[in-house]
Amino acid sequence: MKIEVIGTVDEKIVEFFRKMEQVEESDSPQLFLTDSYEESRPFQVVFSNQNAEFYSKGELLARFEQATENYPAIWAFAKAYTDKDGIRNGLTSTKWARRIVSGILKAMVVLLEVEDKNGFSHSQRVTKLAQKMGVSLGLSEKEQALLIEASMLHDVGKIGIEQLMMFTPTRIRFLEDMPRDHTIMGSIYLSTIEFLWDLVPIVRSHHEWWDGRGYPDGLKGEEIPFFARIIAICDYYDELTHFVTSEWGIGPKKKDEALKMISNQSGKMLDPALVELFVRIMESDQDV
Repeated sequence: MKIEVIGTVDEKIVEFFRKMEQVEESDSPQLFLTDSYEESRPFQVVFSNQNAEFYSKGELLARFEQATENYPAIWAFAKAYTDKDGIRNGLTSTKWARRIVSGILKAMVVLLEVEDKNGFSHSQRVTKLAQKMGVSLGLSEKEQALLIEASMLHDVGKIGIEQLMMFTPTRIRFLEDMPRDHTIMGSIYLSTIEFLWDLVPIVRSHHEWWDGRGYPDGLKGEEIPFFARIIAICDYYDELTHFVTSEWGIGPKKKDEALKMISNQSGKMLDPALVELFVRIMESDQDV
């Protein structure tokens, strides 16, 4: 299916699409220049100097900044729409595109994390804990969905860093001393995809401390995004109770030991009100 394009088109994106067509199947998206925008057309892209906007019959589906680093995301979105089974059964909003991109990132995170004896990765365990907190806090379904998504992707920035640590021996020592890099890298990854921008502050700030001594920006108290404060507690608990801590000292902590350590960080590393809630949830939950 051809994509009708209106407005100023960067020659680089045309070149990128043509290259992608050569490696994809014959029904891949193709740019097709047209003179005017028509609301009745099934799929059109309107380019300006700053943005690329996707429309279907007059409805805005997605907006991307027209930047070189966004071309793969623009291509993926267009292909997801045009490759659907039957034009009437496909994408009608950015929700489906978000699921595709977010799902790929989640799969990469799980793939690169070591699983526990029950088959769960660190991010999956953190997400399970965060979900319990979301329910106890009375979050709406939409808010819970965002918290779950952010929890699964909170360490997405480790993907590139851990690959460097594995394959660049001369940099291992330096990277081990710079744990804050993964929060910055994660925010950079997600900021290149406009419909994931709401995750950027959460992913960037989940290692900020309540007293302002965290990283990367030295935020404190309620300056730290609420969901980042939730994830910080769940992240810390999982680090204390699983294999990661075996590299730090005497090994993983038992549940009661970990909860005591978390309580000791109330008002220091962690949000006091959320610590109180977390401890109450964990003490009443026999399955964790």
